[in-house]
Amino acid sequence: MSLDVARNALLKPKMQPKTPRDLLQVDPKDRSQYGDFSLVHLTAYSVQWLNTWSILTSYENISILNGRLFPADFGMAGFPEFPDGLRTNRSLLQMRPKYRGFATSDPRRGVYLTERGLAEVAKVIEAIGPPSFEGKQIQIDLPEIDPRRTGKGKERSFNAARYVEEHKNKLLYRRHYEGQLAELDVIHLLGLLDVYDHTPPSEVRKEFKRLRDAADATSDIEFLKFMDAVAERFQSYLDRPNHSRSRA
Repeated sequence: MSLDVARNALLKPKMQPKTPRDLLQVDPKDRSQYGDFSLVHLTAYSVQWLNTWSILTSYENISILNGRLFPADFGMAGFPEFPDGLRTNRSLLQMRPKYRGFATSDPRRGVYLTERGLAEVAKVIEAIGPPSFEGKQIQIDLPEIDPRRTGKGKERSFNAARYVEEHKNKLLYRRHYEGQLAELDVIHLLGLLDVYDHTPPSEVRKEFKRLRDAADATSDIEFLKFMDAVAERFQSYLDRPNHSRSRA
């Protein structure tokens, strides 16, 4: 089956998951078909189908679908009927732009595949087909991928100035200069850094450092002052050990 067929020759299904609870009826895939793909590829496959079904691509929903589709890889050791959320979380971290570049994320709206991620998912679909739901295969049109934007070496280099400017549009930055920083909660910090509440503290600190380093590289004094204020406001959250899930 060609990639074009995998993307375009699929028909609209008569039934498909409509709510997160329906994900519990998705059938497992044969591991002999997908065993050559990385966990990141499999997670991207789950993200694509959640987006296709208009189900929120939250950490919880992705974990459930991963566990249902690929229990041998995303099920808990000894209890494969339950999803191992840590494996899904690690895969989501590896999908981010600074690693595989398969996806971006927003704490409130979920995970979205990049052009590169969509191209990789097309390969998985070509190999294993769409999911099945209560024994009936789900078939649906998938988005076209522009091959000019997915090849190796075609990724744009990191632009520190653009990166800082993008973050100046975030709510936390705007509220800071309205004098409302003390009134904001951790959710606004997560939104600034594009991470989740379940993201390990060490990864949250890495994202914070990456943003501050970008401000340093561009000598953006105003943004550096903002970062200092954020570090002070959310110090207890940023300094958490990895085993803690406490909130500021």
